Amino acid sequence: MAVFRLLDTGLMTAAENMALDEVLTRRAGAGLSPPTLRFLRFSPDAALVGYHQEVERELRLDYCREQGIEVNRRLTGGGAILFQGSALGWELVAPLGAPPFQGGFEASLERICTAAARGVSRLGVEARFRPRNDIEVAGRKVSGTGGVLLEGGALFQGTLLIKNQIERFLKALRVPVEKLKKREMASLMERVAFLEDLLGPLDLDVVKQALAAEFNQSLGLVLEPGGLTPGEEQELAQRLPYFCSEQWVRLKSPPSGRPAWLRNIVQTGQGTLRAHLWLDRRGSRVQRAFISGDFFCRPQRLVLDLEAALLGVKAKPQALHQAVLSFLDRAQGAFIGIAPQEVAQAVALAGARRELAQRFAESEAAELFLVGLEPGQVGRRPAGWLLLPYCAKPPDCEYRYLADCGRCGQCQYGPMYELARELNLEPVSVQSFEHLMQTLAQVRRTGACFVGSCCEAFYCKHQQELEASGAQGVLVNLDSTTCYDLGKGMAAYAGHFDHQTQMNAALMAKVARVMAHA
Repeated sequence: MAVFRLLDTGLMTAAENMALDEVLTRRAGAGLSPPTLRFLRFSPDAALVGYHQEVERELRLDYCREQGIEVNRRLTGGGAILFQGSALGWELVAPLGAPPFQGGFEASLERICTAAARGVSRLGVEARFRPRNDIEVAGRKVSGTGGVLLEGGALFQGTLLIKNQIERFLKALRVPVEKLKKREMASLMERVAFLEDLLGPLDLDVVKQALAAEFNQSLGLVLEPGGLTPGEEQELAQRLPYFCSEQWVRLKSPPSGRPAWLRNIVQTGQGTLRAHLWLDRRGSRVQRAFISGDFFCRPQRLVLDLEAALLGVKAKPQALHQAVLSFLDRAQGAFIGIAPQEVAQAVALAGARRELAQRFAESEAAELFLVGLEPGQVGRRPAGWLLLPYCAKPPDCEYRYLADCGRCGQCQYGPMYELARELNLEPVSVQSFEHLMQTLAQVRRTGACFVGSCCEAFYCKHQQELEASGAQGVLVNLDSTTCYDLGKGMAAYAGHFDHQTQMNAALMAKVARVMAHA
């Protein structure tokens, strides 16, 4: 049995909670603070990105400002969350190797999550742990979890969704509903569960007691109520200004003023990984590397060290690939669930995009997503198809939900159809995700490439399916607000989005001409 302090810090600001996470974890590792089970809540509501994520990419900052939602960054990896005042956070902090953090990070994660799921089950539902880091009831997520190692200390935390405030959740986070496949759900509420929807009104003290009792039984923790020590309070006051600062909140932000054209986005089974490279003036070596995403890794600074290790490396795929593998081979840490080869390939493919500079300006190359093509193949494989999103037609257009166009000249479709006629391309107005997959199957059978248009959110979430289609082509990023930004991802998925998007028509035309003349 291990003695743990039971610490309930009640309602705190996002900065206070994040600063205290760091203080407790570091001090536990140094033997200055006791192992602790902490319950935490937030006031005001807080939109929190994972440690490796970009604030601007993951959150709707305008909405957060308007609604008084604080914006901050977690110490742990993973995806963005909205921590509402009704939600309950729990976390275990102890020296690494001490209970319940024996046997390595992955084993600890499963052990703690299983115990937390049993604690939730004590409330009257059947909860279970689902890797990589969710606790579910009947296949619906009621809690996300994550952990971090800091200077010998380990922290593992979870968030229990209590009251249903899903509209606020969706509006604060730039997380497309489309992240969840149509075949799995008809609405977000079929994928996420709030405990009060399942059990009725809950007393948070009852929830805390259930979790504490199960941590005692499953993990052998003897819980003794206590408060913060004077040393912890002093360090919290010292660290709080940093966790309130823009330096912390925007810790992961790419350089401004320089297009991220040497970038590669990889969707793995354990999260999204984005690799960006900026080169020196000669364009031959890496001047800066930037890696972000909703993944987990250990230790916390592994990514920062990898970025530093890439500086000065020749901007050639083979050299970049080897540099990443060499670093990860000697590093005391790892990406959780993402193989070194996957990380190395992501960085190498970012470097391979140098070949796009033969035909496109850097600002143009930054807007291109490649499907089934290597950068050097763009312009060498002929295009035969022009795939256009139906949502670029006006909402009141009588052809909006048809896979063709009346060519009235009142929107971007007119010039696009003229372009298709000029270049002998087959134009298709893509009506839904299923229609896109059917069209890509046709594209593959013809052996020609396609030119199309989509937003980055769509590309990220469907990258694996696009690649698996076997079709080859280039997608041009939408240059305006998309259905995902407007919170209409599921409607767009099904072909019922009621807003109009704008294609980057000039760049699409350039890509089509480059590829049609291959």
